[in-house]
This record gives sequence, C-alpha cells and structure tokens, in this order.
Amino acid sequence: MYPSTPAGVQCLASLLSELQPGSDSAQILSADSLYQLGRVEEAYRLLLAIGPNSPRAPVLARLALLQLHRGFLYDTNQLLKKLIQCGDTSCLRPLLAVAHKKDRSQLQKHCHFVAKRILEAVRDKSSVREAVAYLSIGIMASGGDGSESLLERARCYAFLGQRKTAIYDFSAILKDRPNNVQALCGRGFTYLMLNQQKECTQDVLAALQINPDVVTKDLLSLKDKARMLVCDWLHEFCMGKLAHTLSCHCVPVKEEQLTEESVVCGALLKSESRDPRWHLLYVDLLLAKGDVKSARAHLVQVFGQEPRDAVAQGRLGVMEALEQKYCSAALRLGKLTEKDSHVLDTLVGLMPVRQRKHTAQAAAVEASRVSSCGQWDQALSLLTVSVQAVGHHKLLYLRQRAACLAQLGLHERAISDLDRVVLRHNSGPCSEDELKIQSEDLCRRGRSLMLSSKEGPALEDLTKALRLHRDQAVGCIESCLGRMRAAECFLKGALQHYGEQQLDKAWTLVECGLVVDSENADLRRLRTRVKREVAGPCNVN
Repeated sequence: MYPSTPAGVQCLASLLSELQPGSDSAQILSADSLYQLGRVEEAYRLLLAIGPNSPRAPVLARLALLQLHRGFLYDTNQLLKKLIQCGDTSCLRPLLAVAHKKDRSQLQKHCHFVAKRILEAVRDKSSVREAVAYLSIGIMASGGDGSESLLERARCYAFLGQRKTAIYDFSAILKDRPNNVQALCGRGFTYLMLNQQKECTQDVLAALQINPDVVTKDLLSLKDKARMLVCDWLHEFCMGKLAHTLSCHCVPVKEEQLTEESVVCGALLKSESRDPRWHLLYVDLLLAKGDVKSARAHLVQVFGQEPRDAVAQGRLGVMEALEQKYCSAALRLGKLTEKDSHVLDTLVGLMPVRQRKHTAQAAAVEASRVSSCGQWDQALSLLTVSVQAVGHHKLLYLRQRAACLAQLGLHERAISDLDRVVLRHNSGPCSEDELKIQSEDLCRRGRSLMLSSKEGPALEDLTKALRLHRDQAVGCIESCLGRMRAAECFLKGALQHYGEQQLDKAWTLVECGLVVDSENADLRRLRTRVKREVAGPCNVN
C-alpha cells in the first residue's frame, strides 16, 4: 500500500534517497512532504540544495510557493518570473493539488495583482503575454474558480488577437455565472472583432437586460467605428423584433412585450444621442404603446414641426392616420422611397386595422388623381402604401400598381405583382364578370412578359386569356399590344413549334393568332400547312 499521510510520504522519500543517492525526484518528494508537515524551512533548504542540473521548473515552482508562504513577496515574484521564462508552468498542477488552501489563495491573489500591475504600466504585446502567464498561474491556483483572472486573461487574449481563445475564457466564466455582465460584454465585443453579428448581438442584449448602465459605459469605451457597428446591429435587431411584435399583437402593445426594444433603445440614445435613427426607434416604441402625444412631442423636438426627412414624415403620417386624417397620412407615407419599404412595413404595423384600410383607400384615390396628371412615380409610391397597408389582400391595389409599373417600363416588377393576382384566381366555376377580370389580368401579364423578352410564357398567358373570355381578351390585347404585333408574336411561336414538329401546339397558337387578327396572311398559310401535315397520314392509310 502507498502511504496516505505526509509523515508516510516523508518516510518513503527518505528510503528512496538512501536507495538512490542524489535523486532529484526523491528530494522533491521529500520537500513536498516536509511542506505538508509544516516544516517549511527544512523544505526550503532541501530544495536549495538540489543541484543546478536538476529539472528547473518543478524546483522553481516549489520555491516560489514556499517563499510566498514565508511572506517574501519579492523573492516569490522573482522565482515566478524564472518559472515563466522556463516556459513550463504545468508542473504547478501536481504541486497545487497538495498545497494548503490558504497558500493557493495567496498565490492566486498575488499573480492577479502582479498581472494587473503589468497591464496598467505598459500595454505592448510582450507585457500582455507576461501578464497572461501570471494570470494562468493564478487561474490554476484558484482551482478553476478565478473568474476575475479569467476575465482579465480573456481580455488579454482578445488584445493579442487570439479571439477564439478569448471567447473560450469568457464562456468558461459564463458557464458558472451566466449573468456576469463584463463577461457577456467581453465575449460580445470579441464576436464583434470576428464580425459575428448574431452572437455579438445576443451577448450585448443579454448584458443590457441585466445592467444597462454598465453596458452603456462599455459601449462608450469602444472606438467610434466599433461602437457604431454594434449600435447598428442592435438597431437592426430592434427593428426586426418590433416588426415581429406588431405582427403578433394589436396596437397598443403592452409595455412588457416591448421590454427588449425599450432597453436597447435607451442604451442607443445614451451611447450616441445625435443619431436620428435611435430617436425614430423611440418614437416607434411610443406609438406601439399607444402614446401618440409623447411620440409627437419627441418627434417635433428632434426633427422640427415639419421634418425634412421622409422617414420622420412617415411617423407623422402614422399619427395623422390615428387622428383619421387619412389623405394627409397617405401623402406623408408616400414620400418614403423604395429603399425604405421595410420602414413602411413597420409604420403600417403601428396602425390598427381600421386605420390601415382607410389609409390604403385614400392612397389609392390620390394615386388615381396624380396618375391622370402623368405623375406616375408619385402614383407608384402611393400605391405601394396601399398594397403594404392591406398586406396584399386587396387585389385591386396590386392590379393598379402593376399597371403603374408597366407604364413606367418596370415590367419585371409588374409581372411580380400580377403573379400574386393570378395565383389567387378562382379555379372553379366563375361568373362572366370574374372571367373578364381574370382574362384581363392574364393579358396584362402577357404584355409585360412579352416586353421582358419572355415570349413563351407570354403566349401561354394570352392563349389562356382567350379561352377564358375571347371578347375581353381581344379588346385587352388590342389596347395593350395591338392586333398586328400580337398576331406576329403568335406566328413566331407557331413557326417554332412547327419546326419542332409539335403540330398540336403550333395549331393552337395559329388559331389564337387568327382570333386576334383574322386577316393575317402568314397565319392563314401556316394553318393550311399544319392542317395538311396533320391530315397527311390519314390519306396514306
């Protein structure tokens, strides 16, 4: 059996020394047992007697611990410096396993203090690496519980560019102390250096919910570029979260459902009060809570009675909609550009359903008025308000916007709007009026497809339109494309199918082309050829 007491270990070490005279291992073991027996002076003299050719790191580690125990801090530090220069601090682990708790605690505090003193003096990479070595010894001495030393070491690693190692240390702290604000901020800002937006935002947000004042102070300590990037990410998160909240809850929203957004907004305003986006977010939150009076007062205070900025005007538009001034609201919201479409989504979400419907109607009426004057760009903005205010449920607004887009030559976008319309066509039995409307939708989409050089899908739409309601389709094709142009398109498609010997498809397009323009000689000749080829095999038989 192995001895389980310091006295037993001492006896064993003495026996080993007799069997192996000059053995360094036996002397080190003997010194450890003397230390545990409280015979520190003897242990110290024994270690000093070990020859210069012996393993230096294990001896230095023990001498440092003994000098610390004896209260000689200068000597302790000199010995630790030599140990660090050896590059092998792992020999401390078995020693610390048998060291007295008080000595381990003293070693941890001493190393942390020395590291802090180094970091406060000069912040170059060499001194930071030295501080890391001291902090690592302190962490070993703490038994893994030195959160302050872990925090300092993580910051050092981040400074040295060892960001993943820094994150590992921050995470080690948070594993046991998930509410450690400094560790959350430290890890979040390290994710910032790695350009990991989601992880950075999550950590900073978690820290804000625990202690917003500390986080705001940490944000202000960042360099301008880094601080603005974090603030941009937090603002982006807030806008997305607010939009989601508004989609799930009716306005006014309860305050507890906007807690995260409110905390972040407060931090943004404190970190950079001059940025108008943070003030607009604050106004949005007030509107979401139903506090229109405070929202208007803050908006006017920051942006003036009649704001120049379109996004600020949009907020006034929401307030006017809530006051049932729908035409004015529509005009203000219509000033938002296409790049602000996500803002418009949020703003219409700040209105109750009734106000959205009335604002959409007012915007559509105003769009009709300005389009009759040839102001198609303004009409497009107003119709976008109508479409987004009712969430694409009102097909009339989508049809109007598609027509406006086609007028402006924006056929790809017109097709996109008409795709949504056609998708909601009733596939079952329809009244004649419904068939007329569906036929016209297909003709208009067919025209935009044709003008986007997508002749195949265009001819499919025009063919289907003629089947649904011939007279309506012919009239629409005549006004959209013109009979001659449409007939030429049908001829081109029919010739292609004829060349590929797809005679049924060629026949269908020829017939549709002749419905549009019965006098087209080329279509007539092609119909005769197709008819002859289809009938040919029957004559042979």
